[in-house]
Amino acid sequence: MKSIKIFLFIIFACILASCTRVYVPYTLQLQEEYNLTDEEVRQLQFYISDEVMLEREIVDVDKRVSKEHRLKKIEDKLVDQIVFRPYTPGVALELMPNMLSVAFEEQGYLKFKSEGEPEEYFYFKSDRYGDTIKEKVLNYCSWFQLIEDEIFSNGLVTYNVNEYWVFFPETRPHLLVDEESLEKIKEQRRIVKGIKQKK
Repeated sequence: MKSIKIFLFIIFACILASCTRVYVPYTLQLQEEYNLTDEEVRQLQFYISDEVMLEREIVDVDKRVSKEHRLKKIEDKLVDQIVFRPYTPGVALELMPNMLSVAFEEQGYLKFKSEGEPEEYFYFKSDRYGDTIKEKVLNYCSWFQLIEDEIFSNGLVTYNVNEYWVFFPETRPHLLVDEESLEKIKEQRRIVKGIKQKK
């Protein structure tokens, strides 16, 4: 009886392992390794690595606020809050050198940028920064790296025509790709062998 339980546990563990998704960071090196075209990048299943929260204050209740967004009352202010949980799936819309625009819902997209190094991750970065952040950059530009995370987590971003403040509860989010979707791209490719002349 005990050996049957162990056997069933091993089978269950194998099934579970085969269903587990493998996520890898999306980099320029990975793009080159798989020789991905723009069209193939658009076919990949992307994910966001860490939580991102966007917030904006609403003066009048806007009926255009979608059902997916949360409306919160904070200190007599109405706040539109959009939360992207870790591993939220998305698709690439626009591709530019060292930048991807990825949509995680029908309206709006987030921009992910790489510094151009082959192994550098594509990080989510704010479009621009508020006045207090600009002041910090001007006063401490030699220590820019030390406050880099704070700068990127306190910036502003335009999302679905509205301007939002960006908050990262944890670390700076980057793009992940499902390894299975990379393998599917490889499987779809067909190598043409050519035709030789008959002698």
